[in-house]
Amino acid sequence: MEKKRVEKVDNLFIQSLNNRFFSASAVAFSRWSNGGYDRFKKYYGFSRQEPFETKLGKDDFFDLASLSKALATVPVLLHLFEKNKLKPYTELGDIFSSCPEDKKKISIKELMSHSSGFVSHREYFNELIKISAKNRKEYLVKQILNEKLRFPKDDISCYSDLGFILLGLIIEKITGKKIDELSRDIIYTPLELQKDLIFPNSLEKRTHTYVDTGNCLWSKMRLSGLVHDDNCRVMGGVAGHAGLFGTLSGVMQFCEQLLDQWKDRAEHPAYSNKLLRKILKRVGESTWTMGFDTVSSQGSSAGKYFSGKSVGHLGFTGTSFWIDPEKDCIAVLLTNRVCYGVDNWKIKEFRPALHNLLMEREEGGKVH
Repeated sequence: MEKKRVEKVDNLFIQSLNNRFFSASAVAFSRWSNGGYDRFKKYYGFSRQEPFETKLGKDDFFDLASLSKALATVPVLLHLFEKNKLKPYTELGDIFSSCPEDKKKISIKELMSHSSGFVSHREYFNELIKISAKNRKEYLVKQILNEKLRFPKDDISCYSDLGFILLGLIIEKITGKKIDELSRDIIYTPLELQKDLIFPNSLEKRTHTYVDTGNCLWSKMRLSGLVHDDNCRVMGGVAGHAGLFGTLSGVMQFCEQLLDQWKDRAEHPAYSNKLLRKILKRVGESTWTMGFDTVSSQGSSAGKYFSGKSVGHLGFTGTSFWIDPEKDCIAVLLTNRVCYGVDNWKIKEFRPALHNLLMEREEGGKVH
């Protein structure tokens, strides 16, 4: 990347750090060129501010929040589709014998594409912390299945954590294993990314450095190596909608793998390129594919230069990635914007500004 453009990127991050958009941030831009990837990576700020400042390092782990959906839950589901252990059109009535009538026909595809009708979010943790750990998942399944669907039949979609929480519980019901184990063994290990994309356990918390994301609401513990999402945290840190932590290199390399499969430059033993391409297509008239967002016509976080075929995802903690198959490039942004409060939404103006800088060449405004 040209020196002048790097300087502009640096200035944007420095200004945003000074204005408390986040206290730690990392960015990667990767572009396929001449048979390989040209990569740009930078790290800014501090992974920890209390009790002392710790400079962010290249091996530090960010809480990826909802990137867990696209980078862990969806690949595991693809593997289950490939092995015919589950199908996109499998319905909740086929999985849960006590499923209410209005939920029986909801399919896996509808859960993945946020078109099931489930509401966006519920603070289940308030009740779950009162229940013994061994009974929490059974309680959670009942609560979700008894939720009132939020929109009438003519609505298109509603982004929903509940749908992906349920997908995680369905995966565990069918396989007898949790997403952390499945994603590590089946998805990340063949790519040698099992040390860069993790659901932290007690051992890893002692051996890795994590970016702080604030304090736990009920224990007041500092959230460092503990997932920020309250529902996921009370479930033990492993869920279908959140819980994955990653380094910048880990996220970037996995996105490169997805792009390479999309364009038939690489394969993965867990699922076929054909199946991946199928789920990267928009579902109906919504902006969602089966697990990935796409570029909206106005106000997209991707900015104005990513092509209409691009896919990506945002994370509540201030994380995101975008993959463009036409321009053969990837942008990854990792931050901890929630360290200054969950209502700190300055990241909304930052994301498109950054992506425009990354995608726009100095000479004549041409793009990659």
